[in-house]
Amino acid sequence: MSNIEMRSCYEYNNDPQRRCYNGCHFSTARGWTEWEVVEYAVQDVPDRLKFWKELNEYAVSQRGVSATREFREVE
Repeated sequence: MSNIEMRSCYEYNNDPQRRCYNGCHFSTARGWTEWEVVEYAVQDVPDRLKFWKELNEYAVSQRGVSATREFREVE
């Protein structure tokens, strides 16, 4: 049996001077969080991965790219 893991995309201020004007950063970059387990001991992995990816596509369509997630199978 396998586990399904997820990681999230986040945006951070990478400006050396840390400038921020009215909540807008002068320069930003995107990074990824560490992988964390979403489901343990999954038997039907392809269907569950498809479910999580489709759910994330819907979340991104409603909330924007800040809701982006990646999923993977781990034995």
